[in-house]
Amino acid sequence: MGWYRHDDVHVSPQGLIDFAWSAPMRDLAAKIGISDVGLKKLLKGHGIVTPPQGHWNRVHAGRPVPSPPQPRARRPGETGRLRVDKRFKEYLPLAPEIPVGGPFASAAVPEDLGELHARELKAIGRVAVPKSLDRHHPGLARLLRREDDIRAKLADKSWYWDSPAFDGPLAQRQLRLLNGLFFTLAGRDHSGDASNDNGNLVGHVRIGDMSLTLEFSVVGKHRTERVAGYQCPARDLPASTPLQLAIRWPLGLGVPSAWQDDARGTVEKRLAEIAADIIVAGEAAFRRSLVEAAERREIARLEAIEARRRELERLQAKRVEHLVKSGDMLASADRIRTLISRVEAGVSDGRANVSRDDFAAWRDWASAYADSLDPLLSGQIFDHIRPPSLSD
Repeated sequence: MGWYRHDDVHVSPQGLIDFAWSAPMRDLAAKIGISDVGLKKLLKGHGIVTPPQGHWNRVHAGRPVPSPPQPRARRPGETGRLRVDKRFKEYLPLAPEIPVGGPFASAAVPEDLGELHARELKAIGRVAVPKSLDRHHPGLARLLRREDDIRAKLADKSWYWDSPAFDGPLAQRQLRLLNGLFFTLAGRDHSGDASNDNGNLVGHVRIGDMSLTLEFSVVGKHRTERVAGYQCPARDLPASTPLQLAIRWPLGLGVPSAWQDDARGTVEKRLAEIAADIIVAGEAAFRRSLVEAAERREIARLEAIEARRRELERLQAKRVEHLVKSGDMLASADRIRTLISRVEAGVSDGRANVSRDDFAAWRDWASAYADSLDPLLSGQIFDHIRPPSLSD
């Protein structure tokens, strides 16, 4: 569905189907704030079948119409939720995550990963690696086109600096392996593509909503060469050089994640097994993502608690600071008032050579200043009279 936004929301497939069949597409699009063509394209991208042409005319005429389709069962690696624009939030209920501990079972995914592997292996059946790249998977198209462009420029310009990265026998074998693997995964409705990672061929597969990165490596000692500043296996290594294909990321899924040429045979002969393993790895990655999301939420919760504790501690220290300041201000106000009383006594008995008018003016000024210092009269004491608290 393209780029995701941080404020997208998750809804259930059933919820989106119910929405799509609740009113004419033009009316629904107006609610969301997009065109009816854009809404239909969005729904199609999520695999949602929309009402056929003339559906609402038949509804208004009282004629029988087909029922909305049932949502497809969750497949390996899928989250069971659909991610849509936040504008849908007002019209669809939000869908919670599958609980960390499951259940994960659906019509397409058994609870046990071993059973999933057996089911996928049976569905895949016998497969073979294509002997050439004449018919290649769309996921290889861009990389192969780039290789062809470089060859064309080399043929046209002898000084051209670049050279094809995957012309060698071993690299061609790797391309054929990915080609076979991508076609096999496509047969189970998964996708893949390839890229050049500093002279190394890297595969990217998407199992449901999970992305896995695949990399090749040479088993045992072998010659290397520097390509574009990076050390890589020599490009003229023979195709028979022992290879390993492994999931680079995510790591540690607890399921088979590396396959190599060994006594049991070549990687090519185990393509069906590898494809089944990768599909299981996609489901394992999804299940682990739930655990990791729960761990992130717990870390965020603990960090929030600690942040609140630190903030309350800061506010309490500020309260104490204000308390001490209130005491100091009250003491200053009382000292000034004591001074006023003594001066007034001196003026009354004649000890102070001050006119009563001057004294009255001074007394009013000094009293006003004392009142401004008095924390009760100024209201300063009410800033800390209640214990600090944080709103949720």
